[in-house]
Amino acid sequence: MGRFIDLRTDFGFKRLFGQEDSKDILAQFLFDVLALPHPIQELSFIPPEQLPRSPEDRRGIYDVYCVDTMVRRFIVEMQQGHQVNIKECALFYSTFAITYQAQRGADWQFNLLPVYCIAILDFVLIDDDTRYLRRIELLDVETKETFYEKFTLVFIELAKFNRPLSETSPVDKWIYLLKYMPELQSIPAELAQEPFTTAFAVAEEAALSPEERWLYEGSLKQARDINARLASARRDERIAIARSMLARGLEPQLILELTGLSEADLKLIQEQL
Repeated sequence: MGRFIDLRTDFGFKRLFGQEDSKDILAQFLFDVLALPHPIQELSFIPPEQLPRSPEDRRGIYDVYCVDTMVRRFIVEMQQGHQVNIKECALFYSTFAITYQAQRGADWQFNLLPVYCIAILDFVLIDDDTRYLRRIELLDVETKETFYEKFTLVFIELAKFNRPLSETSPVDKWIYLLKYMPELQSIPAELAQEPFTTAFAVAEEAALSPEERWLYEGSLKQARDINARLASARRDERIAIARSMLARGLEPQLILELTGLSEADLKLIQEQL
């Protein structure tokens, strides 16, 4: 293992963002990512069981659900592996944070409080768009002006982020931390200030108790299993495409270039036809 834990795992994500002792880290993360006009003064966690769960327990999504002193609600999700309909999934979870605000009685006037949902994705959401961060609000289609300012979705695509620390904004530093922390052996100079120094201290593997280390290793195994299944699925898809191309009479060299398969793989496929 490296010096710091992987924040993309269930254990790592919750350790940094889901503990009472690390709420200051979460508050600064939310402030930077959401580009809020004023810093968050204080956060209170809401039990995650108040959010709906599927019968099979969606283990790829790790929610942090909290509220600040202005009663703004924040949902943060870390998604490992490709999630089908991730946009719909984020919208679904967000709307429950809205509907839970409903009050009984005729006096309630639908005075909803803001809801923010941040989905951190360890995969590519939109192939033909190089942006790794997108903030979504409800807009008037014709004027492009904000129609409703109390609902915000944010998608962060870690796979697209490749900016050096020397060129990063505050939000970029968080994305860098999320993607590269397990590869770091020391704290970069650009991150040698609060709240990042505290984040690194929280993420020190040496600080884990035996029980915490056992939980982290299990979380790492789960992440590796997810990645292995995805890699296998992608390989199967490339093989199926190669078979179709061979059946259509395409040149082997072109098939290799388009699918990324090796010559040995393609030869084996040809022998099986």
